[in-house]
Amino acid sequence: MAVGAAVGALGGAMADVGIDDDFIASVRSEVTPGTSALFVLSGTTVLDKVADAFAGSGMHLVHSNLSKEQETKLRETFADD
Repeated sequence: MAVGAAVGALGGAMADVGIDDDFIASVRSEVTPGTSALFVLSGTTVLDKVADAFAGSGMHLVHSNLSKEQETKLRETFADD
């Protein structure tokens, strides 16, 4: 229940930076009680290399591409004040 609430709260904030409801719903369906998620924001990572690192690990990679403007807004959202 806490996981769902946390992802739901995060969803409202993320809509402002270009992460849409469909992506949030996808993450919500993957991150269930007893599981965990790691969120990584990278401007230079090549997706196929990340996918290769996940191969055979039993983990599932969920990804999204943001525009430069959306990435900047996301970084500002999580920046220290």
